[in-house]
Formats: sequence, structure tokens, C-alpha cells
Amino acid sequence: MPNAWYPNSIIFAITICLVTKLEDILTDSGRATADMAVDVIYQKPEMFDEAYQMCMAEEGKKALRAARVVQLVAEYHPELLKPYFPDLVHRLNDLTHSSVKRCMMKVLTFYDVSEDEELHGIIIDACFKRMNDFGEEVATRAYATRVLQRFTKIYPEITGELIVALQVVIENSKETLSKYSTNVLKELYKDVSP
Repeated sequence: MPNAWYPNSIIFAITICLVTKLEDILTDSGRATADMAVDVIYQKPEMFDEAYQMCMAEEGKKALRAARVVQLVAEYHPELLKPYFPDLVHRLNDLTHSSVKRCMMKVLTFYDVSEDEELHGIIIDACFKRMNDFGEEVATRAYATRVLQRFTKIYPEITGELIVALQVVIENSKETLSKYSTNVLKELYKDVSP
């Protein structure tokens, strides 16, 4: 959980007052830096827009760092992501930066999508696309798989398609993803067994 990066509240208060641009905080890719940015955003919610825009601009290291911050904000303060969530979903198929794709897929593994029913089809399509893309990073494909597994609880009719896709992944992927997919497949079989 964020706010372990500062030794006391006085330093934190001074930092909050001095920060005018989130980009000034994101000087490295470390977890402490990301946590500090999340804490600053929580104190100054208007700064989340800067993080989100940097993330979606997909420009080099800034995008990587901002994507991690967006992911952590979504995890610890999901209410700040809520107004941006439809835009995030509509951009899922167009993302090209590997870190941004990975972090946005991770967001979908835990973010509550129950109120955004009209976006479910887009999310499912994007996840199948990422999961079945053998050029995609292993973590991105694994997160996409987990998201699809979550959606089988809402839409059991996609379970068959997911099982077939997982079998292809298991036969044609690196060992790490193959083992992960095998475990997901076992869980799916348990869910559909009477």
C-alpha cells in the first residue's frame, strides 16, 4: 500500500505543496516513486489526469512510469479511475506500448466492471486478442486470460471459447504461460462440472 515512502507527515505535507507536475516525481521506475506519485494524486486528485494522459500518450519511459501509477491508483483509489474507465476500455485495442498494455490489462483483473455493462463486449474482445497474440508479453497474455476467466462468471457462454483458446495457448506458448493457462483451464473445468 502506498505512503510508506516518506518518513513522516511533515515531509509528505511539504512534498504535496511543492509538487505542481506529476512528471517531476516520476524520475525513475521504482516502486517507492510510484507509491509517492499515488499518494500525491490521492491528496491532489486533479493530478490523476496528468498521469492518465502521460500513460495513454505511450511515449517511452514516461508512459511506463505513468502506467504503473495509473494501475496503482486504480487498485488503491478506484474512484479516481472511474471517469476515465470508458476511455481506457475504448483504447485497449489500440495500445502499443508494452508496459501500458500490461498495466491496463492488470487493472482489468481487479477493477469492478459491474456498472459498465456496455463495455463488457469491448473488454472481452480486447482480452481474447491479447491472449491469442503470440507476440505479446507473457504477463499481458496472462492478465488477459485472468480477465476472461472473471467474465465467465457473468457470461458463461464464453467459457467454451476460452477453453479452446487456452488449449491452443498451452500447446504453443512458453512454459510459464503454458503452466498458468493449464491452471486456469483446470479452474474452468471445475466451474463447469456439475
